[in-house]
Amino acid sequence: MDEPDAPSSAASQSRAANRLLIGAIAVAALGGALAATTYRSFDLDRFFLPKELALDVGAGVAALTLVGRRRACEWTLADLLLAGWLALSLLSAAGATNGWHAFRALGITLGGAVMFWSGAALRGAGRFRNVAAILAVAATAASASALAQAYGADWTIFSANRAPGGMLGNRNFVAHAAAMSIPLLVWLAGTSRSAGGITLGVVGLLANTAVLVLSRTRAAWLAVAVWIVVMALVAWRSRDVTRAAIVPRRGRVVIAALLAGIVLALMIPNTLDWNSDSPYLDSVRGVVNYREGSGAGRVRQYVTSLKLAKAHPVLGVGPGNWPVEYPAVAPRNDPSLSDATAMTSNPWPSSDWVAAVSERGVLATLVLAALTVTLLVCAWRGWRDAVYSSRERLAALAGGSVVLIAAIEGMFDAVSLLSFASTFIWAAAGALIPLGNRVWRGGPAGRGRAYLMGATALIWLGFVTATAGKVHAMRLYSTGTLAGVRAAAAFDPGSYRIQLRAAELLATRGMCEPARRSAAAAQRLFPHASRPRAALGRCGGPAK
Repeated sequence: MDEPDAPSSAASQSRAANRLLIGAIAVAALGGALAATTYRSFDLDRFFLPKELALDVGAGVAALTLVGRRRACEWTLADLLLAGWLALSLLSAAGATNGWHAFRALGITLGGAVMFWSGAALRGAGRFRNVAAILAVAATAASASALAQAYGADWTIFSANRAPGGMLGNRNFVAHAAAMSIPLLVWLAGTSRSAGGITLGVVGLLANTAVLVLSRTRAAWLAVAVWIVVMALVAWRSRDVTRAAIVPRRGRVVIAALLAGIVLALMIPNTLDWNSDSPYLDSVRGVVNYREGSGAGRVRQYVTSLKLAKAHPVLGVGPGNWPVEYPAVAPRNDPSLSDATAMTSNPWPSSDWVAAVSERGVLATLVLAALTVTLLVCAWRGWRDAVYSSRERLAALAGGSVVLIAAIEGMFDAVSLLSFASTFIWAAAGALIPLGNRVWRGGPAGRGRAYLMGATALIWLGFVTATAGKVHAMRLYSTGTLAGVRAAAAFDPGSYRIQLRAAELLATRGMCEPARRSAAAAQRLFPHASRPRAALGRCGGPAK
């Protein structure tokens, strides 16, 4: 009597799991695009932390859903390389000077991996188009907020620095997301037969192309230029597949939307304050200029960062610990250092790849490079494999395009180090790229699966709790009172800014013992910083 119901029950559970995975990716992507706070004392973290919280929540739900499935795990080469990248990152974090920064960076890395495996699971269920649509909507929402800022919206939540950043807070970040979204939008607009899909594709192409122009982000421009050349060659050599995948006359609509976005961005007056009479032309001229300006600063930073890799070749200085250790190897006149604090101006180097080799070591970087190459090869094979439908083959090309653009952008800017971009890259790669044959099959069963479920729940509860505590600490700190700052230090013991501010306020009021403890905590977080020592000096030196 019960046997006929078993397949139906299994199918129902599978559909529920797929809905959970889609919802988890939506939380991470849409939260990553739009979540922010107005605590202006934290001009970076007020954007970063809410987005990281969205990734933590989404990845936690997705991880529990993936572990809870009863089917055995099928590991491809890409899966094993990703697992190796995670394992080496974990080992690197164990030896980091600043464990709080390492833990936070690990959360983004692990969250991206969960997004990848969630996307791959949904691809296996035939739901890859849902993932692409979610990512496209998220990128378009972020670009729409940047356009609002560019054309005069002066909302409190926006940052005046590095406009038009919109809800991402920085024009470079929104440009990177816009660039990665274009292949997905071209695929969605070109292959969709529904009015909603066509509308999303066209509107998304208009918005993201316009933001890409207005941002003047050279890394994104270069990545898109390389992608256009590669895709033109590929599409020309496989014209039959392209024609079969794209709805008749839809290619003209796609090209028109791309060109319209560029023209409208250049023609419509905006409120951006560029220090040039021809800002866009200047940016085009400076795309490959690394002899002066920010390009020269990047080269100098890369060379200096390699000193960290040379000193710590095996495991690096630890995830998220580049700003902690960089001042120890940089000269005082280094452009990456702030004159006021002798600390780095940014919490990451201007390159994903430089961050990988300096923070996680040579071996981990080689594994990440091998994973990137493997994904690109799988995308190419998927494009060439006639076993797939023409739309699936074009989807594989779109997924590979996202990886290619991200890899190029990551040579010159921080991209995958940020939660929203990490969500976008890994979810797109997992959902759209066919990963090939499995090389190993296995996984825990029975009681082992139950233990793994418990461990997974504890891990992601830890990430969610820690990130939520940091967001709450920002709110407390923003009250400006000593009590608020001390409470913030308790909720976020890993915040150098909060610990230092607590030490300075306490020292000013003659409360030397707690001032010493807070200053010592700040000094442990950033051993090469000078301000904690100055705070300690007000109270006669360190605590005994």
